[in-house]
Amino acid sequence: MVQCREKTLKNRIMECLHKLKSTDDKYKNISVTHDLTINERAECKKLIEEAQNRQKDEQGEFIWRVRGPPGQMKVVKLKKH
Repeated sequence: MVQCREKTLKNRIMECLHKLKSTDDKYKNISVTHDLTINERAECKKLIEEAQNRQKDEQGEFIWRVRGPPGQMKVVKLKKH
């Protein structure tokens, strides 16, 4: 677990995590996520279920996903690649 004193530093770290995929093999399988409170986990789980239910009804070129930082997560509609 890594703790940062400032949110801006944590956000900078989280934004750069995609660079791990292009490093040596020993670093490719590292996963880093936000540490959520019990209430935030429950909210996230509820939003994921909502996104899955919307995805079942969706026909076409869009997908439903949960996006946003902890405490500000929301279900969004994204265009498929």
